[in-house]
Amino acid sequence: MNFNQLSWGALCFYYRSAGDHKYGKIMKNSSFLSRLRETPADIGVAEFEEKVILGHVNIENYDLLIGHNLAGSVLAKIIKLQPEISSLQNISLLDFDFSDSDMVENIKSLYSGLYSVRGLWLTGVSKISHLLNDRLLVLLNLDISNHFNLLEENTSLIQWLKITQKNAQEVTEDFHRQGYPGSPEEFLSDKLGYTNTATGNHWLNLWTNISGFASETTCRCRLHGLPHILL
Repeated sequence: MNFNQLSWGALCFYYRSAGDHKYGKIMKNSSFLSRLRETPADIGVAEFEEKVILGHVNIENYDLLIGHNLAGSVLAKIIKLQPEISSLQNISLLDFDFSDSDMVENIKSLYSGLYSVRGLWLTGVSKISHLLNDRLLVLLNLDISNHFNLLEENTSLIQWLKITQKNAQEVTEDFHRQGYPGSPEEFLSDKLGYTNTATGNHWLNLWTNISGFASETTCRCRLHGLPHILL
């Protein structure tokens, strides 16, 4: 993937998702994210349910929410997985070394732990993992999983990280080859107004949705060069 392809995908995804306001809202809440990553035991179940399960994962099945205490079960799992979560902080996808078996196992433990909670599926697992490190653990949904022929299990998320890292590295290299200043995420965040609506990490998250969406869009429409709105 090159930077122009990513730019078209980013532009189309931005308008299709109406600016992605729900994502922007939770990612702006840095104090909550810090507690979730560092001291999850300090978060109450009601707050976790409101901000993560309802506001971010968007689960509204009352049998899961109440009958199976989904929020409490997920929060308890995150507390239990705190050692693995802590080990992954301050690591980005661009820098991650997939030959480090210990770190890969920590990611697998995180994914499999969340998968073990009844009612959480592929999209929910990836959304919650992303909150725990948005520069490393990128999003994946069923549409993108099907597009790349991935299986719906924790190994698919590891494979998706590898695909996304490769795309991100290719885009970053092409971005600098074209002579643009800064980084791709800074450039796109500024041009599309995400600088003031979410953290600077937003575009590393959007590598995920955009990777599948951009490849499909550019192949189908044969678009070339940057969108005029980004020039």
